[in-house]
Amino acid sequence: MASIEFWGGLGVIGGSKIVIREGGHRVMLDIGMDIPSGADLFRLPVRQRPGRELADRLKVGAAPAVPGLYDAAFLDEGDPLGEATEPTAVFVSHPHIDHVGLAGYVRSDIPVHAHTDAVDVLEALTASGAGLPGGDPEWHRLSSGQRVAVGPMEVECVLVDHDVPGACGYLVRTSTGTLAFTGDIRFHGRHPGLSWAFADRAKGCDVLVTEGTTLGWNMPAAVRGESDVERDFNAALAETPGLVLLSLYPRDLERVRDFLALAGVAGRTVVWPDATADFLRGLGVPDVVKAGDPQAAGLGERPGSFVVVPDPGDLPSLLDLPVGTGQPDSVFVHANGEPLGPFEPRWAPFTDWLEALGIPLRQIGCSGHAVQDDLHAMVERVAPRVLFPIHTTAPTRLHPPSGTTRVIAEYGVTYGMDGQAQ
Repeated sequence: MASIEFWGGLGVIGGSKIVIREGGHRVMLDIGMDIPSGADLFRLPVRQRPGRELADRLKVGAAPAVPGLYDAAFLDEGDPLGEATEPTAVFVSHPHIDHVGLAGYVRSDIPVHAHTDAVDVLEALTASGAGLPGGDPEWHRLSSGQRVAVGPMEVECVLVDHDVPGACGYLVRTSTGTLAFTGDIRFHGRHPGLSWAFADRAKGCDVLVTEGTTLGWNMPAAVRGESDVERDFNAALAETPGLVLLSLYPRDLERVRDFLALAGVAGRTVVWPDATADFLRGLGVPDVVKAGDPQAAGLGERPGSFVVVPDPGDLPSLLDLPVGTGQPDSVFVHANGEPLGPFEPRWAPFTDWLEALGIPLRQIGCSGHAVQDDLHAMVERVAPRVLFPIHTTAPTRLHPPSGTTRVIAEYGVTYGMDGQAQ
């Protein structure tokens, strides 16, 4: 009989970790860095102790104590968590830290799978100096539709739409039923057909585990999409006589390419931080310019010909740019980049610096997560026997259709495929 456990993503946005067991084998869906519901003990200015990152997290409950998952080299000497248990395989839904952040600590005998596009992103991050804590595992690349046997279970990778390449959901087939996991998913992005196709593949499954990020938000009446983001960026380029400052998420490669094209049409050159430029070049993005490149010459004299992406960790570097008193009007365009929002400790210093320099902030992003109406429509379409909402602060706001039992999972509890705690 197959069983299900949840080791993260409960009552919080992020940190997903789902374990399915059958026949002495174990499948783990996502292995994200835990996102605390309260204050993060490891937030800046705290610096993690080299070589003690995982062991310290385990001691304060900021990583799940899953037996037989971690490489003993990252644990305290003699820690029983480092002893091998049942054969295990890990499947990562996409390359965001809250879904993949602990993958570098996994035992070398445990295969770690991800879609090939996601692996490209993760390897480019490593090459640019921003790789996973603990280093990259030996990635097992998947294509959409590919199936992998794990003992008596079979795991199928299915692409979905999110704001990063290689995002996918999974179907886990067991002898007692099929579990579908959305990963992070949306239906208002560039490729909604992918997400609806996943819903169709999952239709009639026994268990649906879905992210529900937006359930805890007060949603605007109109849903913003990528066309709205591009329109607003275009307007900022046209309306700003001086320098346009920009924050966007570099892993959202489609938006990066779109913004580069829009800036080029407007006669502006985008200038990136060195590490970000290295990451984008590693993924084959053309026309990526660093501050020291010849294409960035003239920034001080012609700020209206440039877009600058500042390093979010180096706010004083704004003082080196042609902004503030005596300069043409500038604007800071925030398109889902870092710092991510007011919930982050870095947000207040960020907005303080903009206020001090007289730079207006314009927020133009759109969510990478399904809005509430689409989540309900997806669940209606899939019509699972059992529904587990995770990756949300408000799981009870996802209302199941007739015939579906909603279960609010508890940490570390074992559930059957019928949703009953065992």
